[in-house]
Amino acid sequence: MGYYVGLDIGGTFTDCAVLDERGQVATTAKSASVPRDPGQGVLGALEVAAANLGLPLDRFLAETSLVIHGCTVGTNAMIERKGARVGLITTRGHEDCLFIGKVNQKVAGLSEREIVHQRALDKAEPIVDPALIRGVSERIDSQGDVVCQLNEAEAEKAIAELAARGAQSLAVCFLWSFLNPSHEARLREMVAQRHPGTYVCTSADVAPVLGEYERMVTTTLSAYLRPRVVEYLERLEGRLRELGYSQRLLLSHCMGGLTTVDEVRTKPLLTLDSGPAGGVLGLQFFSRQYGEPNIIGTDMGGTSFDVALIEKGEAALEDEPVIDKYVFLVPKLATQSIGAGGGSIIWVDPDGILRVGPQSAGADPGPACYDTGGTQPAVSDADLVLGYLNPEHFLGGRKRLDRAKAEAALEGVAKALGMSTVEAAAGAFKIVNSHMADLVRRATIERGYDPRDFALFSFGGAGPTHVCSFGRELQVKGIYIPRHATVFCALGMLTGGILHSYEMSYPAGLPMAARDLGAVNDIYGRIESRLREQFQQEGLDPAQARVTRFAYMKYRLQPRTLLVPTPDGRLSTAGQQALADAFESRYAGIYGPGSGYRQAGIEAIKYRVDGFIPSIVPAVLPERAKGEADPSEALKSSRPAYFEEAGGFTDTRVYDGDLLRYGHRLEGPCIVERMGDTLVIPPGVQAQVDEFQNLRIGSFGSPAR
Repeated sequence: MGYYVGLDIGGTFTDCAVLDERGQVATTAKSASVPRDPGQGVLGALEVAAANLGLPLDRFLAETSLVIHGCTVGTNAMIERKGARVGLITTRGHEDCLFIGKVNQKVAGLSEREIVHQRALDKAEPIVDPALIRGVSERIDSQGDVVCQLNEAEAEKAIAELAARGAQSLAVCFLWSFLNPSHEARLREMVAQRHPGTYVCTSADVAPVLGEYERMVTTTLSAYLRPRVVEYLERLEGRLRELGYSQRLLLSHCMGGLTTVDEVRTKPLLTLDSGPAGGVLGLQFFSRQYGEPNIIGTDMGGTSFDVALIEKGEAALEDEPVIDKYVFLVPKLATQSIGAGGGSIIWVDPDGILRVGPQSAGADPGPACYDTGGTQPAVSDADLVLGYLNPEHFLGGRKRLDRAKAEAALEGVAKALGMSTVEAAAGAFKIVNSHMADLVRRATIERGYDPRDFALFSFGGAGPTHVCSFGRELQVKGIYIPRHATVFCALGMLTGGILHSYEMSYPAGLPMAARDLGAVNDIYGRIESRLREQFQQEGLDPAQARVTRFAYMKYRLQPRTLLVPTPDGRLSTAGQQALADAFESRYAGIYGPGSGYRQAGIEAIKYRVDGFIPSIVPAVLPERAKGEADPSEALKSSRPAYFEEAGGFTDTRVYDGDLLRYGHRLEGPCIVERMGDTLVIPPGVQAQVDEFQNLRIGSFGSPAR
């Protein structure tokens, strides 16, 4: 039997989902994440999965056909500022480009609420020490012609000085190098000859596109994160091989596909938010299964709450995403996050106001109820005190929660507020739910979408406990809680396919002159050839790949572009007209009819080609035969749980989620306990188990669809 394994490292737990050779879920597992050694958390989750299957770890891995991993090492290194010591070499006279930035650098990625406090705004913390930046004489012009040859003596001196100052990794970013990368390529050769152990990232490799500042940011971030990411992955590959795994390791990446370790060596930024990207892959899979074109996906884990949208069956990409106020040029699935998870700290500010997050207890020391050293109250402590969590059934009974320690941690907050421990817990529960509802509104209403037109999918270990409360505020048309919500991101990775993408810039106005038209057709041809070569090197058949072309277009003098699909084959004069029409149609669809202004002129700035080979894992959702509506066979017990609408604690039925069957109807108040998550259904709300063993909630106060 061949197993397929998905692995996702979260802030508190590392999740594992295993499919068998038929594409059905064989088992799921969770293990505590180990921030100081993330690979240990991965191996812990694999050990639990193997034990669930009655196998020793080495035999389980020997029988595994594929491991797919969502790597958070790069994201954590950026958040914690624990990347490599980076040296930057650029064109002389442009050494301060990173520090000058752009007019929006102080506010990039911030919400309106954060932006209004102007006195608190500042630029991002530099990721390169100014003492580790060198300029060298060279110049390529806007046509790609060499104006000034690379001064190799200056380059050699710069390399030596940066090495002497302890640079572990070098970023190389010259002007207009995306049109002619010869100088960057030569400098990379010089580093390899003189300092073979030093990592080098060139802008022509990681971001061969227009935008001096953003290209330098992308290159520098790549150099900053590459050593940590590559060393982690190589170490993990070695551990897996030692334990019997003989196949390749694939990685979930931020564009919504899978890739190889080799590609990540060149493009480490692909790993940013690769775990949440797995969740988006799962949402697209369920969108097709259910015929739900519009989905709001919410992932509440131990540290964060993430929101992603599926519109008309497709996930949106951010062309210029932001991390810690730095705009970089690697397209990324559009997700929004806040610090709202089971580990989010509950605290009282100096004005005596109850707050939740964004600080998190994480995996170490964790919430107080975990009894692993944490003393500050967290959302999981509140959930336990309110009766939502079963202290004897956490992680399917593998871990016991300490209610007394949860109460003791909340007592300090309660005293500061002059209320009881239960009142403090209930207040924290409402606040964190409001935070999550607000983020969903920002992801929908502020972008012109109506939540009532969307179904809400809730996943993550803490999501099902809270989804009815924040879903009620949003008035979504229905809620789905997947059977394996607690490992949904890991499971979603197993539904993805290999996706490679390349971009190149060549600014040209429409209609294009003959030279420009030839250059653009040449770019598309070169990118597609590169994709074919990459698939072949990976042992895949390029003929199976679905190749899609895009152009980034705008009206002349506008700062932002729109992504427009372009037809296959050589772009002709007639094709340019169709392309201009497609751009204006998309523009009007976003900004309203009549908003375009063709008289200003239309420009194509850069070009992208995606190569996609569909899922290589046979993921299948088995349908069940419908049974009786009465769920009594799954009833396991009852306990007091707090519901404000019921006046406080009320006796609440508790169901075993593993015993629920298609057709069972649940009426709140009730609780469903499963391995890794707990679904809380308030009074007056009804849920139904569907044909895929997932739980559905219709509109509040009425039966499920």
